[in-house]
Amino acid sequence: MRASRSSFPAVFTLLFSLSLLTRAAPSQPQTTLTEADRLAMLYNWPRAIPLYADAESGFRRLNDPVGALEARLGRLRAEAYDEASPALAAEVDGDLRNPVIQREPRLMLRSMAAKAAIEEEVNEDYSRASWQKIQELAKGLGDARWQARAQAELGIIAFLDGDMATATQMLRAALVSLYLQGDMGAAIYYGSIVGNGKVEAGQPEEGIKYCQTAIQTAGTIKDMGFPFMAYEGKARGLIALQRSAEAKQVLDEAIGRAQAQNALAAEAQLLVVRGKQEAVANPQEAIKDLRAAIDFCRQHDFRHPLAWATFELATVYRDQGDLEHAELYAAMAERRTEALDDRYHLPEDLALMADIAAGAGRITAADALYRRAEDVTEGLLASLPSRQVESSLIGTLSNVYLGHFRLSAVRLNNVSEAFRILESARGRAIADQLRSGARQGSSSDQISQAARSELNQLQTELLHANSPGERGRLLERLFETEQVLAPTGAPRTGLQKAALRATPVTLPAIQNSLSPSEAVLEYVLDDPHSFCLYITRDRVGVSRLPASRAELGKLVAAYREEISDRLYSTSSAARLYSALLRPLPAPILKPSLVVVPDGELNLIPFDALADETGEYVLGSHVVSYAPSATALNLMRRMRGLSRAPVTFLGVGGVAYQSSALSGATNDKARDHGSATTVSDPFSLIAHPLPNLPMSADEVRSAGEIFGKSSVLLLGANATEGAFKAEPLDSFKIIHIAAHGIGTMNFPDRAALVLGRDPMDQDDGLLQVPEIRELHLKADLVTLSACDTGAGRLEGEEGIETIERAFLFAGARSVLASLWAVSDIYTTTLMAQFYRNLAAGQGEAEALREAKLNMLKRFHGQVAPFYWAGFTLVGDAYAPVATWED
Repeated sequence: MRASRSSFPAVFTLLFSLSLLTRAAPSQPQTTLTEADRLAMLYNWPRAIPLYADAESGFRRLNDPVGALEARLGRLRAEAYDEASPALAAEVDGDLRNPVIQREPRLMLRSMAAKAAIEEEVNEDYSRASWQKIQELAKGLGDARWQARAQAELGIIAFLDGDMATATQMLRAALVSLYLQGDMGAAIYYGSIVGNGKVEAGQPEEGIKYCQTAIQTAGTIKDMGFPFMAYEGKARGLIALQRSAEAKQVLDEAIGRAQAQNALAAEAQLLVVRGKQEAVANPQEAIKDLRAAIDFCRQHDFRHPLAWATFELATVYRDQGDLEHAELYAAMAERRTEALDDRYHLPEDLALMADIAAGAGRITAADALYRRAEDVTEGLLASLPSRQVESSLIGTLSNVYLGHFRLSAVRLNNVSEAFRILESARGRAIADQLRSGARQGSSSDQISQAARSELNQLQTELLHANSPGERGRLLERLFETEQVLAPTGAPRTGLQKAALRATPVTLPAIQNSLSPSEAVLEYVLDDPHSFCLYITRDRVGVSRLPASRAELGKLVAAYREEISDRLYSTSSAARLYSALLRPLPAPILKPSLVVVPDGELNLIPFDALADETGEYVLGSHVVSYAPSATALNLMRRMRGLSRAPVTFLGVGGVAYQSSALSGATNDKARDHGSATTVSDPFSLIAHPLPNLPMSADEVRSAGEIFGKSSVLLLGANATEGAFKAEPLDSFKIIHIAAHGIGTMNFPDRAALVLGRDPMDQDDGLLQVPEIRELHLKADLVTLSACDTGAGRLEGEEGIETIERAFLFAGARSVLASLWAVSDIYTTTLMAQFYRNLAAGQGEAEALREAKLNMLKRFHGQVAPFYWAGFTLVGDAYAPVATWED
């Protein structure tokens, strides 16, 4: 599975039903053949193979050589899926030279299907010409089901070629066609491949959901073959989520079924997954099982799972410190993966070999292997269709960059090279995301349009549904519909266009962009030590930090728990300071700090960390954040290039509870508040979403500061539709005071909850994909909402947030919150922040002064919960021109 049948996430939606054929009793050879074909299309090989043999014998008794040939070709294809032996390959090659088959397109299609099944086990690319021929034959025969199957297979081949854009498009179209044609066997099979691809792309929750849907659907289809691949993907997802006991149950059931059915190919794949499942808790048992899996794969010549098994075994040996065996099996894995032309997995193999070489002290060899792994990875990234795909790939392959960074920083002591490696991951990803623009804006086909309409309707229902049963049903439909909207798009904003030719920034370039009072701190979480790469105008270096990734993760969790308890001072804040800032050279801690966080560090405010005396970093430093040094450089280059003419757009006072509208004076307001909005539309449990009574005052206060040109959308006018209808590229500052929804598992569902006008089609959720489609020229976007700076962590690429979506839409800086915010305290903080901006301060300095003012006002007796969560990301040191132009 790792090499041969993984594919990038594409469409998988159960929107169509199938009226199944009624099974006829197999009495005559043709009836038997028809039944065998039906079972084969359902991937039920154990029942199809003997029926093909019976039909072949029956046709021979009737002296019908064409019928016998048709049955035999069907049998060969069915057997090829279980074990593609050399003898079987020779038999199929002989059939292709048969004049009878060459003259009859339907027989040729059968023969080519068997040939493709054999070829793809040897090397996926070998089957390309066969699937192209199948597609051509199916088109001539008017067989839409085989056309779609061939398109799906060619999409998988394109994926392994590294052509992600073509792969995504082909798989999406093929799966929709399969459902429309009622080919549920293939829809379940290829949908399971997509689920496995989701898991492999670092999205295990979504992968499990795909595979579980396939398993459940297979159970409703009469005579459907056992969905081994869906079980495999579900087990792999559970392993990734460290739910080992559940994974073992899934694997035991699937392996038992594979052995009972003599499904050798499925058993080989599942044996490798079982070895992987045992690797953490019982490495010696994992070694035993993976060795057995390797022997099994060799016995039956299963080349893809053999490459996978040797990789996993090398990893276990490496983790156990047995570098001799690790190196042996890693080299075997690399050779087999390269022979399969599997460019997707080759970087992992090379990185493993590099890590082992470094552990053995062969630094030059390790450096060369890492460079080769990066080159292959860059080739893959160059063909990606969207920012979502790139984030997943870089998240999955972070070990390539992390290992090479560690080697350069520690073993080679080469800071410039360490910086280049780091920015190749973080900088390349962010620059490509800035280029990619809208996720779904350019998709205008009928299926996508229908899916978007369905998406809005489902989310509208979820905002007001209270029953867990009803919400569960709606959430299932929502997940299915989301998958139709494949990521596409083109540059829209000035920043995106500026990134069109951007490459990761060089170290001298970022140094030249800094003032003498600034420092960039790029953090890298690793085991057993983490690192900080620091940059000032005249100095660069790498400091080794005392804490590991795991230790810092625990500290961050403890800190956030103390924050949520509203404590005035936290022991975790001091421990984090000691782990993250105390180890750095004193001259590096300039008055202005730009932090590039890694992993869980994205979830804490550095200005609220405290030294051993209890003094906050806030007292001596201005702190802002950037996704990468490359992103910071791009945003600074855009300063002043596209000045918006109007200073302020504010949105607030959204009516979430109908009772708040009892005094409304117009029918539109009463209609808008006719239902109560729930707190999290994507949870089974629904709680009423409270109104934010101070948010309207917050917006009015800011509007007064910036003068008569300010545009305010308040109360019944604070709707998603009204916001989108404004000329958003005309505002210097955009302020949204509303509830926010953050989600770790489905980051594109994260949203600002605005009002909904019943006269339009919007659902009231301004979500991440929609935000990326906006065209902004704002110096500042303020998100006075909960959790807008929190999201899913994506390896070296960073974090998925609402805040970052606004950066991609064109904002120069974004102010957002890392946790739930207080309505009253936020109003006070925002008023002071905007007064500071109007006085000419830069965004970061204005925020710092507002926080200090709040602490002074309350004599220091205000918990960090109320002020520390607001952070600025982007180019936050230039002032906003807030006067009337």
